[in-house]
Amino acid sequence: MPVYYVDIPVSKLKVNILNRSLDIPHLYRMIDRIVESGIKHPIILIDKGTELQCLLGNTRIQVAIILKIPIIACLLITNKYYKDLKRVESFEDFISQTKLTDYDIQRGLLKAIL
Repeated sequence: MPVYYVDIPVSKLKVNILNRSLDIPHLYRMIDRIVESGIKHPIILIDKGTELQCLLGNTRIQVAIILKIPIIACLLITNKYYKDLKRVESFEDFISQTKLTDYDIQRGLLKAIL
């Protein structure tokens, strides 16, 4: 399946808070971190045909909604092929597209996903 690195309007993303417990203290800590340094890691989405399902990053979406962030970076996993989107061919390609710092890369948070 192709993976694309895309910027998606937050208004098009849905958060399913019914299937997860809401950790209010964690949400406020995340708000503080994002206000301080922005959203560093993309949301991981899978294309389910009529909607995009969030695999990783529900709390970041909630924070983006609260802070009224209009657009958020996402990795989109889909069966469709798009000519006009940035396709991710490898982990190194993803790093070059996102411009993550060496510290972020060494933490290894995203390598397991790709």
